[in-house]
Amino acid sequence: MPPHRSPGRAPAHIAVFVSPHGFGHAARASAVMEALHRRHGARFELFTTVPRWFFDESVPGLYRYHDVVTDVGFVQKSALAVDVEGTVRAVEGLVPFDEDLVKGLALEVQRAGCTAVLCDIAPLGIAVAERAGLASVLVQNFTWTWLYEPLVAAAPSLGALGDALDEWVGRATLHLLAEPYCHRDPRAHAAVLPVSRPPRSGREAVRRDLGVGPDDPVVVVTMGGYAEDMPFLERLTDHPGVTFLVTGAHETQRRGRVRLFDNGTHLYMPHLVRAADAVVAKLGYSTVAEVWREGRPLATVTREDFREMEPLQAWVEARLPGFRIPAADFAGGDWLDRIPELLARERPPARPRGGADQVVTAMEEHGLLPRGVT
Repeated sequence: MPPHRSPGRAPAHIAVFVSPHGFGHAARASAVMEALHRRHGARFELFTTVPRWFFDESVPGLYRYHDVVTDVGFVQKSALAVDVEGTVRAVEGLVPFDEDLVKGLALEVQRAGCTAVLCDIAPLGIAVAERAGLASVLVQNFTWTWLYEPLVAAAPSLGALGDALDEWVGRATLHLLAEPYCHRDPRAHAAVLPVSRPPRSGREAVRRDLGVGPDDPVVVVTMGGYAEDMPFLERLTDHPGVTFLVTGAHETQRRGRVRLFDNGTHLYMPHLVRAADAVVAKLGYSTVAEVWREGRPLATVTREDFREMEPLQAWVEARLPGFRIPAADFAGGDWLDRIPELLARERPPARPRGGADQVVTAMEEHGLLPRGVT
């Protein structure tokens, strides 16, 4: 669909700084970028180390890519394990922000003709916006200070590093909390609904592309972009009438009704969720937002040592049918006995209008974009 904007108005040009911590931040930023293009014809200068292919799934041809370390978050050993020492080393390599780096990025943003800077979690973009004399928009569902806090006893330097990052949060021109957020940050100007990328095809067409029958029960199993040992895979055949779509496998292959995809296979997750009748997933923002948008039962794989889990899980349990799978129980696969229960749960309503358009509207209301564009 072509963008809608008033005649005579130049398309918006916006710098976007995205945290590379998992694909959830990139998915959320992509959703906002899609809405900005649809409503304002926006084009983008994209600063991140998230692979280009991920953004090409959502906003192909609309951005110029800049390979820049904008944030760290956590260094992960796997989908369910954090490398604390590696995290400290990586954050120490970024914070405090190098003055020459900030100055150079500000010049790039100015030369590109950007009029605002959009940040998903990454505070470096706020520093660049200040240096460039531009407004900054921060979209987040937690702060690094809050997320690092339980690890400070084991890694004391994470406290000061998180505080250094957090200082920039209060300097954003527009600060938006995206549901499900982990804690209410009093500095935020407003909250928006969950932000997720829109599917581009209907359910029947997506299933046809995946080689799945229109009435086949389908369960998606995903660890959110990370590889994870799945010794239970042989047990999936215990459900002969169910098609399983499994991401994060060690090898892409087909075993009857079981489709395995390694992380080198580029999948547009909103399409897998649209094809699904139920989802089993590592608990994370983008998966929750996409499942909420489509209205599907959700079984969540959680880990107790990650502070984001409890508020996310509480939000999910209040809105989506399903059950919790502790991380220690995931590999064993006993949760597979509950797949019929998950498939039998009543679907919640789909919610095609989510938070991405609310972010754009908030930018209009704060004078960062022209009003009157739909």
